[in-house]
Amino acid sequence: MPSRTDNHGSTAQAVAPVFLVLERDMLIAEDIVDSLRSDGPCRTIHVSDAADIAISLEQEPSITAAFLQMRYGQVLATGLHELLSLRGALIILTVGEDDETAARDRGWGMLIRPFTDLMIRGALPRRG
Repeated sequence: MPSRTDNHGSTAQAVAPVFLVLERDMLIAEDIVDSLRSDGPCRTIHVSDAADIAISLEQEPSITAAFLQMRYGQVLATGLHELLSLRGALIILTVGEDDETAARDRGWGMLIRPFTDLMIRGALPRRG
């Protein structure tokens, strides 16, 4: 089941980046979310199953970045790259390091496990 985390009050929410985190391991998901929060106000959407992404994004016109525990081919096969692209999301894969060249050629990011807070924040565009 998708979970939503809203941070830092309604004023910050109006301009805060929105991040999607697809991660089955709850501890890793919490680490990613905590790292994103430490970089400033944001909203996060956590899902444990790729099948929940479309429903979770129905009311989200814009996604800053999507951290996906999926391989490159899975993202293409499911069409998630199109759904996320429509919302302006930077796709960042968190598994399948042998797919790194293909992912980067497409303009996506890649986090090689085990990753650190610094690596997570480094995968994102600089916040204005």
